[in-house]
Amino acid sequence: MAKLRKQGSSVVITIPAAVVKNLDLDSEYSVKLDDNGTITFIPKLINPFLHGQPGEFYEKDLWEDMKPGGNEI
Repeated sequence: MAKLRKQGSSVVITIPAAVVKNLDLDSEYSVKLDDNGTITFIPKLINPFLHGQPGEFYEKDLWEDMKPGGNEI
C-alpha cells in the first residue's frame, strides 16, 4: 500500500520497495492524475534528436521526380 504525506509545499508518495524493485530510482517520471483518482507514472524519455548532427535523420524525398497525374496542386 502506498501512502501520501505532505513535505513542504509538495506531496510525497511512499511506495513499497517490492513494488518498485525493477525501476531505476534515478529516473524522472511525468505524473498523470485521472478523473477517477488513478495516478500514473510515465518514465521521461530522452529526446533522440537532442544531440543529433545536421542531416543525421534526413531521408531522401522519394516523390521528388514524380509528376502530378491528376488534379493535384
